[in-house]
Amino acid sequence: MESYKAMIILLAVMLMSYVPFAPAVIDCPIVNQLFSACSIFITYGSPDPMPGTPCCDAMSGLNIIANANSGDNRQSVCRCLMGLVETYNPNATAIGTLPGLCGVSLGFTIDPNTNCGF
Repeated sequence: MESYKAMIILLAVMLMSYVPFAPAVIDCPIVNQLFSACSIFITYGSPDPMPGTPCCDAMSGLNIIANANSGDNRQSVCRCLMGLVETYNPNATAIGTLPGLCGVSLGFTIDPNTNCGF
């Protein structure tokens, strides 16, 4: 568990050091990889993730990425998450509850009606 948490933090730090030079800001495969730690909750709607679990560690990593550099990162993360909401439409509500369950604020609401052009 600790090695997984360290891997998430390392990935977030690597992305933050890469982001200032990246014209496309954040790619969705990176967001999807982080979000894969929450796949059981997204698929089944339970068990609720708690801070310190791999899912919440991944959400913390997403929070770091979304808030690094500029609003462009937040928009990129938002667009990627909206793609996941479309993919997992029956469980879009589960995806939307993740930031609150994990105690993070991405700066936008994960909802099928979210406009990422903020």
